[in-house]
Amino acid sequence: MRHSLIRLHRYAGLLLAPFLVIVGLTGSLLAFYDELDRWLNPALLTVSVPDSANTIPVFDLFTLHERIEQREPRARIDMIRLRHEADKAYHFTLRPRIDPETGQPFDLPYTELYINPYTGEPTGTRTWGKASFTKENIMPFLFRLHYSLAMPEHLLMLGVYTLGIAALLWFFDCFTGFYLTLPPGKKSFNPTDVLSNQQQQHTHHFWRRWKSAWQIKASRFNYDLHRAGGLWLWPMLLVMAWSSVAFNLHVIYQPTMSTLWNKRNLEAALPALENPVETPRLNMRTAWTLGRSIIDAAAEQQGFTVAHETFLLLDRERGVYLYHVKTDQELGGKYGETIAALDADTGALKLLITLNDDSVGDIIHRWITWLHTARVFGLPMQILICMTGMIVAALSITGVVIWWRKRTSRQRPHAKLKSRFAGEAGTLRKSK
Repeated sequence: MRHSLIRLHRYAGLLLAPFLVIVGLTGSLLAFYDELDRWLNPALLTVSVPDSANTIPVFDLFTLHERIEQREPRARIDMIRLRHEADKAYHFTLRPRIDPETGQPFDLPYTELYINPYTGEPTGTRTWGKASFTKENIMPFLFRLHYSLAMPEHLLMLGVYTLGIAALLWFFDCFTGFYLTLPPGKKSFNPTDVLSNQQQQHTHHFWRRWKSAWQIKASRFNYDLHRAGGLWLWPMLLVMAWSSVAFNLHVIYQPTMSTLWNKRNLEAALPALENPVETPRLNMRTAWTLGRSIIDAAAEQQGFTVAHETFLLLDRERGVYLYHVKTDQELGGKYGETIAALDADTGALKLLITLNDDSVGDIIHRWITWLHTARVFGLPMQILICMTGMIVAALSITGVVIWWRKRTSRQRPHAKLKSRFAGEAGTLRKSK
């Protein structure tokens, strides 16, 4: 069985290596996405705070939203980021409307617009995910490469599902790799002998033999790095693999988590409409006002406090506004996990999600996604995720090197034997 698992681990690793190198190296940079993006593009993303008592933005977000859509009739804005930091530009994401003449989306010159909240003037634009290594585009492009292999728009889901399948294979391979670090058993374990001296000696002997798997020696650096590196960060590798399945292979992840741990199914609670909403009767400002009142009432009833608003999203496919806030119950989470879903036409409450309603599956999902995206525990977690990404790439590269060295060492004796037979055959022909 062990020999079969070694072969399975070897070929799974070879298949996964190119994908894990890509997501590992890009993920190590994405752990500091905001910091790197601001460092690369200070003029685009940051603004000077007025040196006066009047630091209140000139325009509120909803007024700017309306003005942008009026100025650019080919585009629409479905999300408003409600949290504002004093030295940051307002960020609006533009989506193309459908051209009535062609039935196709308009071709927009940019998809992200940044505006100085104190002057109302744009600080710049860019197209998110554009395949470019200019300083404006490099971080969004790396993000797109990380989750979809930077596939073009018409092949986007192919890239997403490819990495999702790779993540699922990686998840199972984590267990195979862990098992192979264990020393081969020499005797069966008898549960009735747990307290016996014989069993204690066996356990001590097991740990003594397994200890070498955690160490790296210079004489066999490549092999030890591959084995020990996987052991050092094994829990994080497992979290990264399964959370990648959550992001990219929802069709497998959701049924599994719902069956095992009763994870909330948002698709079932908010089913897609036959026809997406084009022009909701409720505007953004009204939806925001209703969402705030609903969350404030829930906070008073359930005993939590709203730390800050995060965003308001119009989900046209489901015909709802999603109002997200972060509360004092949430340790992590950039976008807020407390949500009020309102009917986009009537404003009626369709769904209210608070942490008090969480199942075990919801808690697991929240934590693995927080850890994957370094949204909890601040800088130490960002550093850990960065290191994990580099280790993932290193494990893949060292695994390929181990396979190549063993392959060439097996071929060398055959080559020598073949050369020897060829020489003897030549000598025999000459003698004849």
